[in-house]
Amino acid sequence: MLIGGLQKLTLIDYPGEMAATVFTIGCNFSCGFCHNPELVDAQKIKIQPQIKEEDFFDFLKSRIGILDGVCITGGEPTLQPDLEEFCTKIKDLGFDVKLDTNGSRPDVLKNLIKKDVLDYIAMDIKAPLIKEKYEMVVGVKVDIDKIKESIEIIKNSGLRYEFRTTILPALHEKEDILEIAQSLSPADLYCLQQFRGGKVLDTGFEKEKPYLKEEIEEIHKDISKYFKKCIIRE
Repeated sequence: MLIGGLQKLTLIDYPGEMAATVFTIGCNFSCGFCHNPELVDAQKIKIQPQIKEEDFFDFLKSRIGILDGVCITGGEPTLQPDLEEFCTKIKDLGFDVKLDTNGSRPDVLKNLIKKDVLDYIAMDIKAPLIKEKYEMVVGVKVDIDKIKESIEIIKNSGLRYEFRTTILPALHEKEDILEIAQSLSPADLYCLQQFRGGKVLDTGFEKEKPYLKEEIEEIHKDISKYFKKCIIRE
């Protein structure tokens, strides 16, 4: 497992649980607004310090009885060939496992669910489920049918899950967000994530303006009816 970072405690990443978050290296998308460029950009990956898997599990063993779960994020974790084994080791220590994914590899998701090594799945929905719009946001060619397949796999998994979209006016008009909501409905939980500038993959987004608080609240009001629960995540 290629590990590029470890957050030893989070009360945010895994809803309802005290968790650690492990960041895997490498991604098959190239979203300009990504806040983890050191895990995505090929040149930055070369100089990104790695954490040995052995050291991660030594840490995790020291948190037995203290932490509830582990959030595996990235990058894109489903690119890691030993992800199933990694999840199994975490589960064997008694921790819950949350997986963050872009949904590009439904075959991997299906296998992980079948092997019962996940407890929670969070899938990023980057744009309306139209190939051209999706590719514009993620910066690479996309098999949109695989994205749609992952959505259905997750909704029918029996696990806790959420869909989420990081929104910013430069990429998402209000009509786009409504279209996303309608395509996901019905679903248990949808999160509107407010874009934050700063360190991002494409420096052109560093000073990009986010939606105003009033605007995102209006969007939230308009789409809440499509979900059991819809929240704004700052």
